[in-house]
This record gives sequence, C-alpha cells and structure tokens, in this order.
Amino acid sequence: MKKIIAVSILVFLISAGAFANHPSGWGMGIVGQYDVAWDVNVRAPGAAFSLKTPQSPIYWGLSVALRDNGFGVSMTGDRYLVDATLIRGINFGWYLGLGAYAGVFGYTGDEKGFSARAGARVPIGVYVFPVNFFEVFFDIAPSLGMALYLGDRGGKTFPIDFPDGGIGADIGIRFWF
Repeated sequence: MKKIIAVSILVFLISAGAFANHPSGWGMGIVGQYDVAWDVNVRAPGAAFSLKTPQSPIYWGLSVALRDNGFGVSMTGDRYLVDATLIRGINFGWYLGLGAYAGVFGYTGDEKGFSARAGARVPIGVYVFPVNFFEVFFDIAPSLGMALYLGDRGGKTFPIDFPDGGIGADIGIRFWF
C-alpha cells in the first residue's frame, strides 16, 4: 500500500511540474560534446547537429566524434519525461529524459577496425531562452549499452563489450522556428 501511495504522489508531482515553455515548432542547433567512457577512461570530444520536429516528441542528435585513434558518427534520440520551467521570467528550466544511441567508430593505430555501439541514455539538463526563439542548454547524459568490435583490438579476442557507454556532457544552442 505504501508503494502505491508513493508512486501516485510521484506521478502527480512529475505531471504537475511538466509544464515547459519549449516552442512547438522546429528546433535546430549545434552542440559541443565531451564523452568519458566507463571502461578505460577514453575521452572523446565531438560536435553534433540537434533537431526537434513539431510532429515528434523526440530530440534528435547527429554527432561526430574525433579521437586520437579514430573517427566516429552516432545518432541519439531523447524524449523528455520531465520538462519544467523553474524561473518563468527568463524561461529557465530543467529536463530529465530517456533516450537511445547508436553509432559506428573506425579505429587507426594499434587497434585497426571498427566498432558498432548501441544503448540507452538518460539526459539531465538545464536550459534558458534569452529570447523566445533562441535556446541555450547544458546536460549530462550517462549511457549504458553494448559494443561489437570487428578488426584488431590489440590482443583482445572477444568482439563484444558490455557494459559500453559512459558519461557525456553537451552544451549547445538551438533556434526555434
């Protein structure tokens, strides 16, 4: 009985705070990214294109990652579960979402080959609209998934890595039309 009451209160609080002032049109922008992998502390800076269409609740990202040992492209799709305005006068708010990622990465150097990765992510961030068509946002997004490697992995023989993922940080701007 306590669990039912706790879940009911949580659902009420989330739905009551879910009002947001994100525009309903098209949102397009650019994002700077920095990812740190869970397993070997690999760090990867990157850049992404951000897209939100009015027909879908998904915030899309198409990213390019550059590392010392290769190059990769990936796609993310996030749905905000909580999108709440904290300070209405400047439209400052926060969001919590669930999403997915998938991508490929080509390696050079000691490890030659490529990897395919996929998994889930949880973006948690803040945003501000200095004007009604311009958004600035920052988030962190822990992720967990799997990777399939093809090629030489520097002595490692098993081609599947689990867990794969890490913590990403995004800072970006989005224009709303």
